[in-house]
Amino acid sequence: MKDATLCYIENDGKYLMLLRNRKKNDPNEGKWIGVGGKLEPGESPEECAKREILEETGLIAAELIPCGNVYFRSDVWGEEIMRLFLVTEFEGELTDCDEGELHWIDKDDIFDLHLWDGDRIFLQYLISGRHFQEMELVYSGDRLSGCTVDGEEVELIDVFNEDGSPAGYVASRDYVHWRGLWHATAHIWIVGSDESGKPLLLLQLRAACKRLYPSCWDISAAGHIPAGEEALQSALREVEEELGVSAVPEELVYTGSMVMTYDDDDDGGYHDREHCHIYILRRQVNLSDLKLQESEVEKVMWMEYDALVEAVKSGSLHHCLHPEELAFIRPYICNHISL
Repeated sequence: MKDATLCYIENDGKYLMLLRNRKKNDPNEGKWIGVGGKLEPGESPEECAKREILEETGLIAAELIPCGNVYFRSDVWGEEIMRLFLVTEFEGELTDCDEGELHWIDKDDIFDLHLWDGDRIFLQYLISGRHFQEMELVYSGDRLSGCTVDGEEVELIDVFNEDGSPAGYVASRDYVHWRGLWHATAHIWIVGSDESGKPLLLLQLRAACKRLYPSCWDISAAGHIPAGEEALQSALREVEEELGVSAVPEELVYTGSMVMTYDDDDDGGYHDREHCHIYILRRQVNLSDLKLQESEVEKVMWMEYDALVEAVKSGSLHHCLHPEELAFIRPYICNHISL
């Protein structure tokens, strides 16, 4: 396994970034990264980092702050361990670099650059002052296909533009909500009927441990669509994981998509920008037969559609439902009562 360093030099709210555009056969061609390189024989990571900083920037690092080890595994470039450092104290004048262009970039603007998908994850840690010991990044070509941080798997999702077109990269769920990026979710409404034939909607009570909307009544099942997964596939998986309901693709009726947004600036900031793909599953399920996912769902109940709409309107139900979504699915609920 190759052994290397990567260093980010900070000054006045900016990081020194290197646009790699001067080296032949460079795997980083066109990407913005920090400075660093491979360890020479007998060299420690700290010695390597200081040498590479001097060679590539002309600056002398006064102190290196270790920020974790990043393990790259690629089906194209093999494996590498990268020692990540942050430098906040240095001396000297910036010089030209023969591997690319050096620029001081505001930390708020770094994520608008052409970065490796995995770099976005560890740069989020650096900029937000969080720490990790080991991060593993798995690449299939240029695409990040897997990530773990200190042994915990990181959920990766595809990033979209506001118009619903793919943005062309994947990111961690945490990063997506930190930056307020557009992404896709699947919403599944399970529809039944009462003895008179009136439509019932199955609601779930979100687990008390959830960060957002704990112990609130919500859609039957819903979730983020993982990177590389289709909306229908995600919908089938979510309804089985959260409720234990198995279904086949033909049973789910696609009603269309909606955009939903939410912002919470407390606790480090949470920004939601969703393209929601909404499905109807007609199923007369017995509540006692459901297998609830404890980490997601406390309990479930049936509620008549018109009564639910009125409860949401009046505020008599502790919920996190969108009235617009209830109106959106109405034609699929009230025009097809018979099950």
